[in-house]
This record gives sequence, C-alpha cells and structure tokens, in this order.
Amino acid sequence: MKKNKNIKLLDCTLRDGGSLINWNFTPSCVLNILQLLNDSNIDIIEAGFLQDDSFNLEYYNNLFSKIHNKKAKTAIMINLGHYDTNQICNKTNANIDLIRLMFKKTQLKDAFDLAQKLTNKGYSISLNPVSVTSYDKNELEQLLTLSDKLKPEVIYIIDTYGLLNKHQTLKYLKLFDSHLDKKIQIGFHAHNNKQLAFSNSVEIIEKSDRNIIIDGSLYGMGKRAGNAPTELTAQYLNLQYKKNYNINTISKIIESEIIPLKNKYEWGYNLIHYTAAINNCHSDYVTYLYEDKSLSFEQINKAVNLIHKDKKLTFDKSHIEKIYRSLYE
Repeated sequence: MKKNKNIKLLDCTLRDGGSLINWNFTPSCVLNILQLLNDSNIDIIEAGFLQDDSFNLEYYNNLFSKIHNKKAKTAIMINLGHYDTNQICNKTNANIDLIRLMFKKTQLKDAFDLAQKLTNKGYSISLNPVSVTSYDKNELEQLLTLSDKLKPEVIYIIDTYGLLNKHQTLKYLKLFDSHLDKKIQIGFHAHNNKQLAFSNSVEIIEKSDRNIIIDGSLYGMGKRAGNAPTELTAQYLNLQYKKNYNINTISKIIESEIIPLKNKYEWGYNLIHYTAAINNCHSDYVTYLYEDKSLSFEQINKAVNLIHKDKKLTFDKSHIEKIYRSLYE
C-alpha cells in the first residue's frame, strides 16, 4: 500500500459522455448519475458545457442543488467562443466549484483574459488546452508561462486524439512540472484510441510529486474512442493509495444508466480510432475514407500519410477528398 498522495478523481461522463449522444440524457438519468457519483465519493463531478440555451448557469445551479448530502465538488465547462461569458455572475451567487475552460491554441490570449476575469469573480479555474500534442515547444512554454503567472487551480495535459504512449505522457508531465508553481495542480485527460488511456493515467499518478486530478468517465463513455474508465482508476486508487471510492455504487450507476446507453450507442477502442492515432490524425479522416469511400485500412494508411501536417488534427473534408481522388480515381 502506497502513501496517500493528494490525488483527485474527476468524472466527466455527463459532459464528455454526453457529447456522444448530444446530451440527450433523461432528467432522471442526469440526477441519478450525479447523486450516485456523489455517494461513491468521487471528488469532482463535471455536469456539462455552459451553453446559451437551456444549459445555462441557472440550469446548473438548480441541478447541483438537488444533490443530497453533497460531498463532491461540482464543475462545468466553457468551450471558448460558444458561450456569452458576460452572463456569469460572481461565485457567491453560484453553486459551482470549478469552471473548466476549454480552448484551442489559436485562442490563447482570449482564454487567459477570460480566465483572469472568472478568477476575479471568485471562481476556481481549470485550464483545458485542446490537444496538447498539437503544441510545439515554444507554444507549450508560452502556455505554461502564462499559466504560472495566472495561478489557476489546475492546468491539464489533454490527449484529445489518444496519441500518447507512456514515454510521451511522462515527457509532458516533466515539462509541465518544471514550469509551474508547485501549488498549481496538474490534470490529465486521456482518450482511448490506443487502449492506453488508463495506463497513461496510472503513469501520471505514479510519477507526479504534486497534487493531481485524473479524469475519467463511467465505462469509458465518450465520443469516438472514449475515455479512461472512472471505475478502473477508482479501484486502482483504492488499492494503491488508500482511497475510499465506493466501487459497488459506481458499478450500480454503470449497470442502471450506462450499459443501456452502451447497447444503443457505440464508443470505445476500434480499428478506426487506432488507425487515426498511429497516423497522428483526426479520427474523422479515417471514418470518412472507411465509411464513405469504402477503402481498406491499408489504403487508408496510405491516404492519411499524405495529409498536410497543419491539417492533421482538424478534419478538412475537401483536403482529404483531394488526396483520395489523386490516389484512387
């Protein structure tokens, strides 16, 4: 049994898993997931994106107020540019513990301006830069220098396209750790294109000396290849770090709410997402060539290798169509 590091587990089923089904959870399903995650001692529960329509601040305030005997911290996410942040009130009037700010590297200045604004309103901030693997060394150093100055509660290493292996994951951890004040937590959010989401999470847990947050979703529920499963990380932390996550309660949620969705929607590791990951490209390129163009995976590997490096991680249909025609028409 290892010492009890300051490790927190964040469940993002309702947000990241919700993206798979366009957030069409029934109200009773949402409440059941929230309540049972809270009862299972999960540290942080993320409930979804702030949106200008029904999923606004009032919606989440009301939702979180319905958790009985609330123990978990609550979180929501803002996708920069997709929500009018002028609507956000001061923290004293909000039943929200953490705002997670998702942004692309082209939005760096706007992201940090908003993060400072939300900090001034009293919120704890999580910086969630999309696809850390798309940053070059200078861009990463700029991100980390700005983060160290801002002092958010946490900044994430986000493997958006499931590209990282153990050694690459630890390389990012070392870089983040060397640039950030020790009071800033490092978060890790993995995707499962190579079946490494859980094992890479374990590497972060084992090798980090600072406070960390590990993301997961129930049964790995998430768009495309899905996420590191909450239940696997919870059990690992129970066994190795004396945590007290209630695995029976987590299993109860999976059985009652997630397995019925798994029977209806597809997520998780498959050859499409694996092929995308080994070629360092967006999964939609492989899906398009496989489903729309009926190419073999040998042909797909040849085609995606010709994608321009600046377009690899952003799906460009006209670009891949041009490559397809040059090869196979």
